[in-house]
Amino acid sequence: MSLKLYIDWLSQPSRFVSIVLNILKVPHEVVEIRIAEGKQRTPEYAKINPYRKVPAIVDKDGFQLAESHTIVKYIIKSRNIKTPLYPEDPQKSAKIDEYLDYHHSGTRKLSQYFFNLMVAPKLGIETTVNLEQAKKEAILALKFLDTKFSTQDYICGNEITLADLSAYCEIMQLHMVNWDFSKYPNILSWMQRVTQIKEVNAGHEVLQKIVQKIRSKPKL
Repeated sequence: MSLKLYIDWLSQPSRFVSIVLNILKVPHEVVEIRIAEGKQRTPEYAKINPYRKVPAIVDKDGFQLAESHTIVKYIIKSRNIKTPLYPEDPQKSAKIDEYLDYHHSGTRKLSQYFFNLMVAPKLGIETTVNLEQAKKEAILALKFLDTKFSTQDYICGNEITLADLSAYCEIMQLHMVNWDFSKYPNILSWMQRVTQIKEVNAGHEVLQKIVQKIRSKPKL
């Protein structure tokens, strides 16, 4: 097996890549890099991903690549995979790319709030991020998606694509802070549609076990 995927199951982009590879049935070996243990900062891993983040891949001939959206598009192109997740039609794929570019400054705001609320304190990382402001930005991102789903089933229309899988992994992270999604009925309906995919469920098994432990806490 030539393709190695380096991930942490609690990392949203990591789950995204794993889910896509499994949906596309691309053979690969998973290597866990646990962020909570600082494994991403080791000299060995830095040789694979100099950004010291997850996910990353090492493909045939030692080709190394980081950044989740880039990884999945590389896999699709390098293996000449035909998939509605990322169609060959230039206009359809451009709309997916449009969302994936927005994702970093939009939907990823959810990650900023989650990271500074839960992860940074546990790792002893000092941060100057204002949690109230971060929460407001997360709410704006959710409202944007909720409005989008009022007129269509998925982010880029009526078919599920890479855009939905990336956004889903991000939004699912908020379950770890017991976020109240009742204010976003369209997002809840969309999440139920995405959850029908078995690979999506499998990719969130570790996260779900943790979420079950915190269900008794008050919602935010």
